[in-house]
Amino acid sequence: MRLPLPDFIRLSSLRTRLTAWNTLVVLLVTVLSLLAARFAARVTLYDDADAELRAGAKEILLAVEDLQPDIKAVISQIKRMAASHEERGWFIMLLSEDGEVFWRSEHCPDVVANLAPFNLDLPENVVQVGPFRYVRLKTSNVTPPIYHVRVGTYTTGLDDRLTSLVRQLVILGAVLTLLTPLVGWWLARRATRPIADILETTDRLRATRLGDRLPVCGSNDELDRLSATINRLLDNVATHVDRQERFLADAAHELRGPLTAMQSALEVALARQRSSEDYLAVIRDVLGESRHLSKLTNDLLLLAEDKNGKEPNADTALDLSPVAQTVGAMFTGVAEDRGISLLVDAPAEVRVIGDMRGLRQVCSNLIDNAIRFTQPGGRVSLKITADPMAREAVIAVEDTGCGIGPGDLPRVFDRFFQADSARDRRDATRGGGLGLPISKAIVERHRGRIDVESRTGAGTKFTVRLPLA
Repeated sequence: MRLPLPDFIRLSSLRTRLTAWNTLVVLLVTVLSLLAARFAARVTLYDDADAELRAGAKEILLAVEDLQPDIKAVISQIKRMAASHEERGWFIMLLSEDGEVFWRSEHCPDVVANLAPFNLDLPENVVQVGPFRYVRLKTSNVTPPIYHVRVGTYTTGLDDRLTSLVRQLVILGAVLTLLTPLVGWWLARRATRPIADILETTDRLRATRLGDRLPVCGSNDELDRLSATINRLLDNVATHVDRQERFLADAAHELRGPLTAMQSALEVALARQRSSEDYLAVIRDVLGESRHLSKLTNDLLLLAEDKNGKEPNADTALDLSPVAQTVGAMFTGVAEDRGISLLVDAPAEVRVIGDMRGLRQVCSNLIDNAIRFTQPGGRVSLKITADPMAREAVIAVEDTGCGIGPGDLPRVFDRFFQADSARDRRDATRGGGLGLPISKAIVERHRGRIDVESRTGAGTKFTVRLPLA
């Protein structure tokens, strides 16, 4: 059995890649810094050496100008000054205007002494010859004789100092190279710890364990915001799963009732011989339950279809007035049978973008609810208006029925929910508890909203608002 590689060995590990990238960047920066430091140190050392040589050459040049044209006195003065600079490793030369050597110090190397002068017209030259470097200056007088002074030194000491500095920088770079992977691994592990927590938490998630959440450190960085986003996603998933489980349980409960009633009625009818009138009564009861079951099943299918439905066609503009008149005509007979007054107020040209079948379903569900929970002698009204300021069409369905209690009002749009006052109604008026959830889903699909106002014993008013076409 192959054991999994440790996290710091696996190349696919984000920590390993972060460590490798960090090490490569540090190595590159170290090498570039080393080269830049060496170049800067060399320039600084040589500039300082040139400044010292230039100062010494100017000092000798001033003495030469003061003692001209006595060449013996000039040479004698240069010898004394050369002796004073002997400990510094300097060498001195005195040249004529045409480059002839008048005098040179004992330590002046032959390679410099034999070097033919160039650019004598220039007041100054800085020349590097092998391991030697010198500065040449020219006297400032315009009348002959004109002299040139060379003051130089060995650059071996400068190179040794530069080599020592580079050696120290290399040691420092080597230490950084060794420490970088360790520090980089620690930083990568610390930076990716939230990602590891995300992976561990998501790996533990199960349908029965949707309460786990990722830790949020409060740093408000990208990983913290990622954890918060995933937590919100888990909240939504948990809420959705909980609703689906409750929906399935409620649907099973609602479907079980009619099926149990039908089964019980048939078992009682078959338990012994009965008259044809008894069988007809049983058949009527079973037919009523089957109709209720059929309506409940259709509502479930409609609700599931509307959850996954598309938005209404943007090219379909319809007038709500014919929709309201059609629905009013459908329920006129039912309202008259129950002694309820049904009023429809629908002026022309209130146009919205939407689906006629869906909006008719909304009006039908609202009027059906209003009629079922309004006592004989009551009133139900359907009114269509336009709100030009809000650019909305308003569908208002109001009744004078039993109303909805304050505790039940927030749940009227929950699936299978029926207020207590509704449960006390006779069986003929019972519903499946899906009309309002279906209406809410259709309204939201049309980019609208539905609100409810109610007082117990005083009636209920549902208001639908849709964008005007």
